[in-house]
Amino acid sequence: MRAIDRGSLVTPAGGWSRPQVIDQPATATATATLAIPLDGLTITAPQPEMLSQKNVEAVTGIPARVFLDTIRAPGFPLPVTKLGKLRLVQREAFVSHLQALATAPASRGDAEADEHTRVAAVLASAGLEPVLRARTGRAGAPPDGARRGRLPPK
Repeated sequence: MRAIDRGSLVTPAGGWSRPQVIDQPATATATATLAIPLDGLTITAPQPEMLSQKNVEAVTGIPARVFLDTIRAPGFPLPVTKLGKLRLVQREAFVSHLQALATAPASRGDAEADEHTRVAAVLASAGLEPVLRARTGRAGAPPDGARRGRLPPK
């Protein structure tokens, strides 16, 4: 019997029958064809370096409109490259910016309190003080005791 480590097995064309051992040098390589169903493969492309309104939803899950509103907002800290109507931002920088926003959320109450403090400071610098009024709940509600104007009947 021949040593199998020095040879390779060859299967005749047409199916599996008795393999034959052929003497080859020890550095020989074997090749094989493997059939894998397409639903068994997952091909993943690398993440893009730049985000635009065309690929931002696929990469981050953020709709294109929200992306555009975010990068157009005053005080957006990242550089935006404009190519025609396309707006490009570095992916890693944008994701880290979103993470920074998520870790330090500014509550609405804090923002309103800050605004009242700033308004009071401006009024105080002018020698004035704020006058507090109770909210009526409606933007167009007339002040107490006021009547709505009506046209005289014809």
